[in-house]
Amino acid sequence: MKEKIFFERFLFGDGNEIVTDDMEFCVDRIVMLPKIRPHQLEKAVRVSVEYCILGDFRRKLLEKSTECPVLIYQLHKRGVFLFEEIETFLENRNTFMLSYYFRKEIKDFESFIESKYKPDDFDESFFKNENDIDQLIEYGFLQTSIEYCLKYDVIDDLAILFNLNQKAKWSPFEWSFMPQYFDLLSFAGFFGSIKCFKHLLMSV
Repeated sequence: MKEKIFFERFLFGDGNEIVTDDMEFCVDRIVMLPKIRPHQLEKAVRVSVEYCILGDFRRKLLEKSTECPVLIYQLHKRGVFLFEEIETFLENRNTFMLSYYFRKEIKDFESFIESKYKPDDFDESFFKNENDIDQLIEYGFLQTSIEYCLKYDVIDDLAILFNLNQKAKWSPFEWSFMPQYFDLLSFAGFFGSIKCFKHLLMSV
């Protein structure tokens, strides 16, 4: 007998709810939420915590973890997933990016990551500094970067520290979908950063 779930069907909007046993549907919605609305990561985590008591939901969420690695990482931080659960998955799948989130728990990480297929768009410049990786995992971008300012609407640093004619650079640790354009104005608009958007618009 399948487990039932009283689920927020429309996570992206009106909050209507349904009762369903379609865990694939539920997991797909939750994994998609931070990818199209990056500032809704915490909501995706909250909903996941609530439903991870259901075995089928928990298993399917782990299976989808390569699509949104930060979600499993955040659930691990909250004690919802033990590393022992995640470790088996990491070993048996091509989990290059997901593995970086658990590099401190993986024994002999350097050898481990060599066994994984490196993505075609892999940018090694993001992986050189261990402390940088910690920041990238938490925020998607380095806190000292113009991309961080544009994502989190940090207007003071944007106005003082950066050349506003440069292009934004995408991070492999950013959990949302990659936008089509990388000019700063479009980047700020993508993340809904109103203060930065207005500042950039006035600076053109």
